[in-house]
Amino acid sequence: MKLRTLTNGLIAIGLSTAIISPVLAQDDETYTLSPFSVTGTDGYTATSTISGTGLNTPLINVPMAINVITSDFLEDSHIGEFTHALDYNSSITQTSRNHNGGTRPQTFAIRGFRNSTILLDGVLGGHSLPTQMIDRIEVVKGPNTLYGQAEPGGLINVISKTPLSEQGGRATGIVGSNEWYQFKLDYTVRAMDDKLGLRVMTDQKETNGWRWVDGQKHNFLGVSGSYKWDERTDVDFLIAKNEVNGFPTQRATWSFQRIPTDLNGDGDTLDTVGGIGESNTRYNNQFLPPEYVSSTPGNIYESDNDFLQFGIRHSFSENHNIQYKYNFNDSHNLQTFREFNTFNPDGSNPVNSSVNDSRGRDEVHTINDIIVLDGGEVRHQILVGARKSEATNGGRGTYRLRYRGNPLDPEMIARRQIEERRGITLRDILYREDIENGVPIWEDPVPTVEEFFTMGVRSNTNDRSFQDITNLYLSDNITFADGDFTLLVGVRHIDLEQFNTALGGAVTSRLTGSDTNFQFGGVYRVNPNLSLFASTADAFRPQNRTDPDTGELVGPQTSEAYELGVKFADLYDGKLSGSVALFRIEQDNVFRADHNPVTFVSDSAITNDLSEGLEFELFYNPTDNFNIVAAYSYIDAKVVGEVATGLPLEGATPHRLTLFTNYTVQEGPLEGARFGGGLVFADGPIQQFGNIANSLVVEDGYTTFDFFARIPVTFGERDWDFGINIDNVTDEFFVRSRAATNEARQVLFSLSTDL
Repeated sequence: MKLRTLTNGLIAIGLSTAIISPVLAQDDETYTLSPFSVTGTDGYTATSTISGTGLNTPLINVPMAINVITSDFLEDSHIGEFTHALDYNSSITQTSRNHNGGTRPQTFAIRGFRNSTILLDGVLGGHSLPTQMIDRIEVVKGPNTLYGQAEPGGLINVISKTPLSEQGGRATGIVGSNEWYQFKLDYTVRAMDDKLGLRVMTDQKETNGWRWVDGQKHNFLGVSGSYKWDERTDVDFLIAKNEVNGFPTQRATWSFQRIPTDLNGDGDTLDTVGGIGESNTRYNNQFLPPEYVSSTPGNIYESDNDFLQFGIRHSFSENHNIQYKYNFNDSHNLQTFREFNTFNPDGSNPVNSSVNDSRGRDEVHTINDIIVLDGGEVRHQILVGARKSEATNGGRGTYRLRYRGNPLDPEMIARRQIEERRGITLRDILYREDIENGVPIWEDPVPTVEEFFTMGVRSNTNDRSFQDITNLYLSDNITFADGDFTLLVGVRHIDLEQFNTALGGAVTSRLTGSDTNFQFGGVYRVNPNLSLFASTADAFRPQNRTDPDTGELVGPQTSEAYELGVKFADLYDGKLSGSVALFRIEQDNVFRADHNPVTFVSDSAITNDLSEGLEFELFYNPTDNFNIVAAYSYIDAKVVGEVATGLPLEGATPHRLTLFTNYTVQEGPLEGARFGGGLVFADGPIQQFGNIANSLVVEDGYTTFDFFARIPVTFGERDWDFGINIDNVTDEFFVRSRAATNEARQVLFSLSTDL
């Protein structure tokens, strides 16, 4: 299908429907609220979503599993990083390090598939997402035709904060262990006869961390606004800036261990078994202390992120709305880090010292037209949209000054010159006995930023990467049989162009692609409280990669997803809600590559992947003052076919159970106090890398507990909430992913008041 033909078709559908919509449409209470704005939360329980269909729709009417993390949950758990906000989602696992110097936020495994599609209000979220601007997080499971390059496991859509309906806000001060000091302000101003709303958000945080070298400073300032232009037109905007400075501890926290292993039992370690070299068998480290970090005070991490959003909505009638949205994100990350990747059998671990300077920019234009047609027997809710995304990534690049063994190697020569000029000694190799004898490696000198750039060796010749994506999409929510049946039909056409340039501006690679994807789902309302749903969708994702066997460009990876489940709401006198879903996802032509720290080259393969499983989410309120949220997932995700057969997919957790609860005291001296907490149980083995060579690098599993309390107090003629949060109560230690470790026990005290 040609792009111009599809564009003209979508425009024609939109215009023709707009013309006849006032004739066919009837008033319906489901559209008394803006279809562009999501509503419906009660504590930890959400009743509606905007991510599944692009419209504000009751969750029970959406033919796919959607998990919603509400603002109340984020507030109670004192979420400090975006990663922690997803800990209580049963089918999500982190699969990258924090602060890795890249121009994208962390990647996660959703239903077993690595996913980097994090959206902000339905479009690419940019380079990092400060938790201060998050109102709620919606995790949509499976591919979806409304959004760009569909990920097979699902996507994460962050809904940003908007001005509250009434003037006022909240101020919070937090202190805690590891020299944690924080002040947050969230305040809404209403003006101009309530036509204008401004929500000011600030957050200043500093912590010294708990590792040998750790700690960061955060500075956030954002303003969200809305303006009622007239009875039919609304304008909204968001301007925010987030700065982070500190140490790149997660880039240098953990080292692996190479332990030659007789995998086939023949008495030697000279063979290759199932793609694993017995002499290079690699595991998570077994002797490093939890507080280990290879960074020093000379290493830095600096991140500067800017956000801008602007939107305008116009209602032609109660049944015809149009919206334009502009999103802009700009990021600059600079870090130097020192890491010791892998301890060898002799106890040695050569250094890798690097600097990374990266810049990224996303610019997205979106236009949506929503039309409601109601002929009495059948109701159509039609969304016609187009999205244009442009992304540029670059920066000064990555430069290295590693230990190479050969004294004539350029990196070794540069290291010796730095030592002579500054009168210092750079640590070339870290030995196991250094750690066991308590050598203060965190006090070592390291190269400076400018020494890296002037004397280091650039890791590659790439300069800039550019990506241009055009999405055209059409979906229709069709309701019939007195509202008992709902069908969701969607189609998306994507045109993609991306190219890379080398230093000097020459284009080194170019990739173009286009595809049309379909989605079909249905919901049967058994009764007002129970629905059955099923859906299927396909997706594609271009890959700018080369087949290691043939040297030819790899075609796009494709996927098909199937889901079947049940949703229930307000059962047992409104006490029980939730969902249960079965899924199967097939993904073909997957280019799999991971850097091998032992060989210092990438292990590459093209595979087919399969993930099957079950997940449920349960909200139970036995009484008005007692809330319980539980979730569980079983995932069997692995490589299938002839290459790397049986390799578990990275981050896929076989069994994961999460539980969070709160209880409010209703009488007595502690009336109004709330107590709660939760647990996360992950049963391994959880694969840490996506290649066979590192297939024995796994996390065996873990269980963590969190606790919080909120106690109302009055002093100074003002009401306050005194709070305590204890994260990781038992001080459990584990590896989240790829050498990124979890955080130690943290105790935080807070004091909040309404303004």
